[in-house]
Amino acid sequence: MSKPEIKESIGGYEFTWIQEKLNIKISRVRVHTSDGRVTGELLITSPAEGNKPIYPQTQLNFNSEQTRTRLSKTLESQDSRWNWQEIINQLSLAVIDRARQGEPVRELWTSDEIQAPEFLLEPVLYKGLPTIIFGEKAVCKSTFSLAIYASLILPWRDNPLGLTAPGRPVKALVADYEVDYDVAQWNAKRLQEGMGLPAFPLYYRRCALPLADDVEQLHRHIAAIGAEVIIVDSLGPAVGGDLKDPGQALRFTTAIRQLKCSALIIGQTSKDKESKSKSVFGSTFFEYYARNIWEIRKVQDEGEDALDIAMYNTYHNLGKKFKAMGFHLSFNGTGTHIKKGAITAPDLIERMGAQAQIQAVLAHGSMFPKEIAEECDLKEDAVRQALKRMKARNLVVKLGDGSYGLQAKIL
Repeated sequence: MSKPEIKESIGGYEFTWIQEKLNIKISRVRVHTSDGRVTGELLITSPAEGNKPIYPQTQLNFNSEQTRTRLSKTLESQDSRWNWQEIINQLSLAVIDRARQGEPVRELWTSDEIQAPEFLLEPVLYKGLPTIIFGEKAVCKSTFSLAIYASLILPWRDNPLGLTAPGRPVKALVADYEVDYDVAQWNAKRLQEGMGLPAFPLYYRRCALPLADDVEQLHRHIAAIGAEVIIVDSLGPAVGGDLKDPGQALRFTTAIRQLKCSALIIGQTSKDKESKSKSVFGSTFFEYYARNIWEIRKVQDEGEDALDIAMYNTYHNLGKKFKAMGFHLSFNGTGTHIKKGAITAPDLIERMGAQAQIQAVLAHGSMFPKEIAEECDLKEDAVRQALKRMKARNLVVKLGDGSYGLQAKIL
């Protein structure tokens, strides 16, 4: 029996015995942290048989001698052209060895010229890294992600969102666990018409399996499209298990990393309604492995077809946090329209930092520190300290009567 050629693939390996005209694809390889078992699925084909499956795709515990022997005997009884016991043992040893080795060690020198992490869409989406956008239900997370999609694929350089679009078209794959094709297409068309954009293709895939179990197929679609971004809508069904379970979170984040592209993940918010500070619902590992996290909140009057949203940069692993961004959305007869604007609603202002809150209230005119504290629901001492820092940065000026106003911009 000759030695096989072994090629790594997403989530597994491909074994080829050239002389024997035999191919075995190993997929969904998993090293179980509880007991060290290595499991995966086998698909056996042969060029001599037109690459049709010789045996139905089957799960195998590569560590179990009993399981390997049982599979070998089954294959032998079905097709005796190959030495199945030697083949199964040979590939099992190779899979176990490779799965436990992980990535090889690379020697990286600080003297090399290193490019800083690059934005695909500043300040939201980094190249090759995961971003999470989260919020409560019906705060237009999916709508905003669609605007991000349009900004990438057109590219939409003069977008009214204040986002820096790439200088070239960037394709993205939407992995959607929530709506069907017709709804997704309708939403895209509403945005295109409402914003007066040229027509654009929506690369969309309806998903049902947890992303970690579907990673090979997703990678195949990403490669076929030439996509550089995957938009996951949304985190809960994409995980497919208990979001608070660290093991489920690690499976998901590992699968995202295997795709080797930028990821925009739409998540849900924590259920603590009393807390001003929210987080992504589920295990803290979701936030640990993201590089950039934005929370969306909204203010909308009942019965209105327009609303204001604010996006807060709750976590940024690669530098200082970005300023909160405000947007006005309207849904009317002409479609979906989005534009960037000032954050003025009190419910949205209170989520911002002290200095941002002070700037927002001073936009309406000068005020005394005590008045600012009452308006922002902050302690007066905290307001005075913030004003002192803002004055040093030429953001505010202290007037003759002791009140403060915004520093006028010199054109």
